[in-house]
Amino acid sequence: MADEKTAKLIGLVASIVLGIGGILLIILLPMSFSYLDFYEYGFVRRRTTGKVYTDNVYSGGRHLIGPDFEFKEFYAAAQFVSFYHIPIFTLDNLEVKITAELQYFLIKEDLKLLHDSYDVYYHQIIANNAKDAIKNSITKFDTDEFISNRSVIQNDLFFGVRQRLSGKCCLPNCKTDCKNCKQWEMCDKNCKPRPLCTKEDKGFFVEVRYLELQDIDIPLQVNERKLLSLIRDLEKEKEESVKEEMIVRKNSEYEVAKITNKAKEIVENAKAQYSLLINQAEVNASRIIENIHNDGLQKMFNDLGLTSPKHKSSLNYIRSLKNHEKIKYSIDFNTLIANTNSK
Repeated sequence: MADEKTAKLIGLVASIVLGIGGILLIILLPMSFSYLDFYEYGFVRRRTTGKVYTDNVYSGGRHLIGPDFEFKEFYAAAQFVSFYHIPIFTLDNLEVKITAELQYFLIKEDLKLLHDSYDVYYHQIIANNAKDAIKNSITKFDTDEFISNRSVIQNDLFFGVRQRLSGKCCLPNCKTDCKNCKQWEMCDKNCKPRPLCTKEDKGFFVEVRYLELQDIDIPLQVNERKLLSLIRDLEKEKEESVKEEMIVRKNSEYEVAKITNKAKEIVENAKAQYSLLINQAEVNASRIIENIHNDGLQKMFNDLGLTSPKHKSSLNYIRSLKNHEKIKYSIDFNTLIANTNSK
């Protein structure tokens, strides 16, 4: 009987313990989960003591870390720094005012170093150093280059700020040979491999990805000087264009005259050759006719039996008179008499 009571007592105690344990589990288990947004990194921090454990960096999601722990959050997405009308002296000692904006990201692998150095108060430190880097980079350019080489200046500012904030250590997962990669994906020139980097080599433990040079306020006298220079250049270009036009026109006129003279020469040569051919044809025709005429006379003399030069001359004379337009023939019963009568 006593054993039965003891067993019931033990069962009751066990049930109470299990019930309390279940209640505590129901209460404490949800409290043991902590949540980070997708745009956050976090270190585990004990609620009761405030101690931060930086051995592991957590990314976005729900994590089981215990009821006495919470996350100390860091912003993992792009963070912006804007500068408005920063007064800077250029290489030629004139003041310009720069408006620019940059984006940077925290480097997850270096978040422990960032926390140990600046805790969560890093943003203003980064902004101040970025501003100094911009001022130092601008001083190597003169005011004229701000008008003509804006893209070069922006690129130089980007690398100047990036070197100051990111240090000389290669960024995580950067690429050394990638033709289609974006600028921020490439490793900086002569950067130091990460396994060999010291804390000082890593700058301010952030990655600068973009810098946009938005506005440049140049002194009025510089703009006027540049405008006058452009006007002079345009006038000079106009004069050169007019000179080139005159040269082209003269050359064109020369070529036209040359072609015209050549055409005239060809025409005159053709006419001369035509006249020569006509004359040669006429001479040849006369010679042929004369030869045929002589052959015909010889045949006539032979057919008539004329052998005496006197008879041949008489016949030639009669033929000549026959062809004379002013000769008229009359015939009587006994004699053929030739008279020269005018028409």
